[in-house]
Amino acid sequence: MYDQLIAAFTLDNIPLLIAAGLTFAFGYWEYLYSFRLLTREKKAPFPIWMHTFYLAHDSSWAVILLSAAAAHNWNWFLTVASIALFVWTGFEIFNLWKAVTLERVEIWGPYFGDRVTIRQAVLNLLVQLAGFYAVVNLLIVFMGEGSVLQWFALTNVVMAAGPGVLWARRGSRDGTSVGLGIVIVFGTINTFLPTGMFVLALPEVFNTPWFYLTGVVFTFIAIGNLVRLLRYPRKQRIDTQRRPIW
Repeated sequence: MYDQLIAAFTLDNIPLLIAAGLTFAFGYWEYLYSFRLLTREKKAPFPIWMHTFYLAHDSSWAVILLSAAAAHNWNWFLTVASIALFVWTGFEIFNLWKAVTLERVEIWGPYFGDRVTIRQAVLNLLVQLAGFYAVVNLLIVFMGEGSVLQWFALTNVVMAAGPGVLWARRGSRDGTSVGLGIVIVFGTINTFLPTGMFVLALPEVFNTPWFYLTGVVFTFIAIGNLVRLLRYPRKQRIDTQRRPIW
């Protein structure tokens, strides 16, 4: 599978490079919203299990692709993808630290009470991480180390649906934004386009009716999450704070 990726991701394959750049840009854009919301509103837009899943996924694939790059004469795509995943790993560590220090009561209060301690939160995170590392790496063994694009598509599916669970539980726009909801909708659409990175890179894998049907389903889920968010009251501006993130 690495040979197929290396053959597809060449510097003269401009349509694929543009599609790949757009796909990665949507991912970073979503996390820029997360950083801004955490910094300004002290709440993250993604549930904690998404961060533990993504940390297990990103760090595992960062190491796997780095090893694959070394075995393939430091192919530029494998190397760049590995670096990008190491950056995302840092993003997730930052988000988990903020979850423990800023969001501890909201996340773990229902289980441990309003006086939930850092130790309790960290132990819970370690259990989640152990589970996700085991599952992610077991499935990588089942699917093969070259299945990185299949996993990237899966992470985008999680992004389309996962945040809506938290938004519905909160019942408000606190800790999230309409702008983020819009970015997620367009990022989901981009994932499943016939001209998107996945189909252009590996049409024999992704150019199938089930892939496109899945795209329709999760695009509607992402739109439904956005519609729910739009129905919530607008955030109220507090005089001593900066304008809320829309």
